Amino acid sequence: MISKIIFLFLSILLLLNLNLKAADSNYSTVQSSEFFNSTNIKPEFYRKRNSITKDENSVIPIAIGVWSFLYLLNPTIQYEDDKLRAGITKEFSLGFGYFGEYRLGLEYSFIFKENQKSQLRFSMHYDYLLKDIEPSNMLQGTSVFTVGGSWFTDFDGHGAGPEVAYGYSIRNDKFLFYPHIKLRHTFMMQKKKSDITDLSFGIIIGIANPFIDLKIRRKN
Repeated sequence: MISKIIFLFLSILLLLNLNLKAADSNYSTVQSSEFFNSTNIKPEFYRKRNSITKDENSVIPIAIGVWSFLYLLNPTIQYEDDKLRAGITKEFSLGFGYFGEYRLGLEYSFIFKENQKSQLRFSMHYDYLLKDIEPSNMLQGTSVFTVGGSWFTDFDGHGAGPEVAYGYSIRNDKFLFYPHIKLRHTFMMQKKKSDITDLSFGIIIGIANPFIDLKIRRKN
């Protein structure tokens, strides 16, 4: 069953990469269309362009709804006691370091099961920024691979374990928005408690690095 969860994690990761590439491709197509519009106007081009615009307009409300949900609540799937359970979770992050790449996290989860539905985690992470970015007052984006560990309690037992995540971090010198996919395993300290493997995705929100003054003087 754990291998199935790992397979699901890798599948979602692949879909995320494909969606990012598709978005880049669509953006390039629109940019190319505008260029040809300024140099060679054709009726069939307008028909294709209007079709693309209508498709994009129909997708925008759906995208806003999905992002709003993931901003407020992150779906999670847990494997415990040989059972799969669904739930919702949310993590708030406090960063340290030049870009807040060293992070402390506080996460609350609500699992749809018979008892011990509430779970709390305290975590430490390190974000590997996969693109070089410069200090700026503007939000900047980069792909991120995160490693870390967390301490867990469901108010009946406690444990600890490692976690990994991948996503696209949007941050500046103060604020952090981190759409991501996270996989972790929790080793329970009590013999009566089974270990927990969980997969979640959504948006981590937090403060990037409030303890460092980067002295940014430019306005971009």
